[in-house]
Amino acid sequence: MIDASSKPFEENLAISRQVVEMARPKDVTVEAELGAIVGVEDDIHVKHQDAHLADPEQAVEFCSKVEPDCFAPAIGTAHGVYKGEPKIAYDRLKEIATRTKVPIALHGGTGLTDEVFKKCISLGCAKVNISTQLKYAFIDGFVSYHNDNSTEYNPLKVIEAQFNKLKEGVIEKIMLFGSKGMA
Repeated sequence: MIDASSKPFEENLAISRQVVEMARPKDVTVEAELGAIVGVEDDIHVKHQDAHLADPEQAVEFCSKVEPDCFAPAIGTAHGVYKGEPKIAYDRLKEIATRTKVPIALHGGTGLTDEVFKKCISLGCAKVNISTQLKYAFIDGFVSYHNDNSTEYNPLKVIEAQFNKLKEGVIEKIMLFGSKGMA
């Protein structure tokens, strides 16, 4: 994953292309990003007023020149936890997916409804990021275990509870996304 989306378009294009050129000979796939997705990811903060959707024309140029294996255009989702109702540009997603013919990554999936996931997948999203949701499941596994076993301090049981909670969430999303048996 190369995210140079905070850079001007031409610089993002050049950096992303350089990463692809380094990765391809090593059989490493590359996901690249265009547009600014609101929220926090890897300690990078994008404020709502600084977010902007990926332009379809730029997306076509970007994908044709960079040749990423997966493409993450900003379409109105947000990293982290939603503060309100997301305004997803479905028409833009469909146009970008159709015109670039590159598998689309949906960043900012945590908190989207099942219907929104299904619609985004039907319009071309081949990869869905739900990192925040998985982090919360991991913490919830600990909290739940500790609440039920407040006097027990066996780290292996805590880790098992966290693993099981995480696994439960992953299985739920695999089923929802229609990914069962696809690996």
